[in-house]
Amino acid sequence: MPEVVVHMASGRTREQKEQLMQKLYLAVKESLSVADEYIVVSLVETPKENKSRGGVPFTAL
Repeated sequence: MPEVVVHMASGRTREQKEQLMQKLYLAVKESLSVADEYIVVSLVETPKENKSRGGVPFTAL
């Protein structure tokens, strides 16, 4: 069962997240030729105040 997990900063719209999950699902389906019910896509959102890049909090970017 292929599973794709995306870690990302929170703040995107429901529509953006649904589009991302659909496109990831299609990429796995086309690449691996597995049945639909075995493809899992999970989005793990973290508040921006809990993420940093290069030591700089996302809230400061």
